[in-house]
Amino acid sequence: MNSLNLDKYLNIVNEEKKKKGLTDYAPLYPMLRVIDDKLYVGVLLTHGKDNVWSKDEQIKGEYWVLIDIESNQIIEFNKTSDKDFVKGNLVPKNTLEKDQELSKYTVEKTLQYKNYLIEDIEKEKLPLQKKLSTILGNDMLVDGEEVNINEYLLANLEEEIDEKITELVTLLINSKYGSITFYYDMLITEIINEYLSSKVINKSKIKLAIEIMNYYYDGVIGIDNFFNI
Repeated sequence: MNSLNLDKYLNIVNEEKKKKGLTDYAPLYPMLRVIDDKLYVGVLLTHGKDNVWSKDEQIKGEYWVLIDIESNQIIEFNKTSDKDFVKGNLVPKNTLEKDQELSKYTVEKTLQYKNYLIEDIEKEKLPLQKKLSTILGNDMLVDGEEVNINEYLLANLEEEIDEKITELVTLLINSKYGSITFYYDMLITEIINEYLSSKVINKSKIKLAIEIMNYYYDGVIGIDNFFNI
């Protein structure tokens, strides 16, 4: 967690779950819940073995906690099977748009980086290479055939280049993917502060928070229901 403001809610829940003997359960990022036009911090707990990141899973929080925003006290610690946080129908989770966005971004970045490297290999030379090519030229004999040195180098490196670019794009996506938690922390803090100062529940910002959590936790269902707006 990136924000101490949200960390404190995790600490509160972690302490309480220990008292209840729920050591095999882990809290998800603090969320919000609206009940009777009042705003609360809400935390879902899932089992440690649950893969909350996989879209192939359909994980529903087994426990959920309600925390008073002003006192930071737990006012409810519920087992979902005893008291469900879902009211009415479960809002279906849509991961298609995210998959399409990531797929498009991955293809674009892969092509961008590969084209850059190919152009660099084909056109750019080290200082020593420039000296040698001035004297010896840019071609060499390979198996009796005259080939361009840079083109030969590219042909031999292409497979490795593809592998490295895939690693780089994956690293880039994971980094950007993780950065959404920074925005989420700021957004939740803004929503809470606005509520504390004016008792206004900013539903447009809450909808964005819901979108972030659905984006972040691919395997968790019922997030829209949990926020309850």
